[in-house]
Amino acid sequence: MDMELHQCECLIAAAGLSSRMGKWKAMLPFGESNQTILDCSIANALNCVSRVILVTGYRGEELFARYKNNKRIKIIHNPDYKKGLFSSLQSGIQQATSDYLFITHGDMPLISKEVFINLFTNRGDDIVFPVYQEKAGHPVLLNHRYYQHILNAPVESRMKALLTALPHRFISVSTHNIHLDIDTPQQYQYLCNKAL
Repeated sequence: MDMELHQCECLIAAAGLSSRMGKWKAMLPFGESNQTILDCSIANALNCVSRVILVTGYRGEELFARYKNNKRIKIIHNPDYKKGLFSSLQSGIQQATSDYLFITHGDMPLISKEVFINLFTNRGDDIVFPVYQEKAGHPVLLNHRYYQHILNAPVESRMKALLTALPHRFISVSTHNIHLDIDTPQQYQYLCNKAL
């Protein structure tokens, strides 16, 4: 872990039902050494930040059992996960204690260390989005001054619309991996091949 990032956390949402995938995707195999999609997403963040705030929902007991012994993972169960992603993000942000917080998803296992470092290097008093070919992606980097704004928003809010209404910047990155999540079997196969 880079010392410059030691006062930064990463919120990873992993509460969903995986309905478009047809099977629960968090624990599907990915990469090497018996890792899963979520394992890789968490490991990528932990390479760069002091702590991951993992928000669970569907099958949360299984994720708790898998990660409970890692002292750098704070597991938060969102009992209202069926209300949507924003409710899980609010649950996680309540636990944030650092000046800066990355937000990303558990089904994005190819976000590189370089992306995290690039965004953190460009941190400021606003919100920073990574952009590749004019399209924003994840992770998003929040300054702590916006945590309460998110907590006060209605649970039906859309995160991107809320954040882009606040002071923000777009930082160019050199990879489209910031766009690559896994929602369908076809996307899963594509990313598995890409990870080889």
